[in-house]
Amino acid sequence: MKIRKVIVLFAALMLLSCLCLSISVSVVSAHRLHVVHKISEIEIEAYFGGGSPCRDANVTVYDNEGNLYLEGNTDEEGKFRFPPKMGINEYRVVVDAVHMPGHRAEAVINLSQETAGGAAGVMGTEMPLYMRVIAGFGYLTGLAGAALAYTGWKLKKKYENEK
Repeated sequence: MKIRKVIVLFAALMLLSCLCLSISVSVVSAHRLHVVHKISEIEIEAYFGGGSPCRDANVTVYDNEGNLYLEGNTDEEGKFRFPPKMGINEYRVVVDAVHMPGHRAEAVINLSQETAGGAAGVMGTEMPLYMRVIAGFGYLTGLAGAALAYTGWKLKKKYENEK
């Protein structure tokens, strides 16, 4: 009878944890701003944590000496393109989401270095939403395994003492 109570309690905790995890992930991920670039024609892609594009954001591009090179706005897909200038290997790009005050991101684009992703690089190291959900389930499964191992150990000691 006690084992059934432990299993029911464990299932209820799992459901409650999953509900809390999904609520907290959706609230937190909506406020992060990312910048992605491509090197051929330098393409900036700005998007929020949930994956929605950062439309009509102000983009300011500075050269490696800190001089203003170019200004513009992102399009409907959150993209902004500009041609690289001869002799300049590094740009600092600032994206400011004017419709969402406080959302600002910067990226340094170095044309002389190969990025980890090949021709495209991503600023920031945030995991995608689906990976965070899977990681959360893995964490909960680990906790459940530890709780069940502890319960089994306790029951084993109890039955050994009764003999």
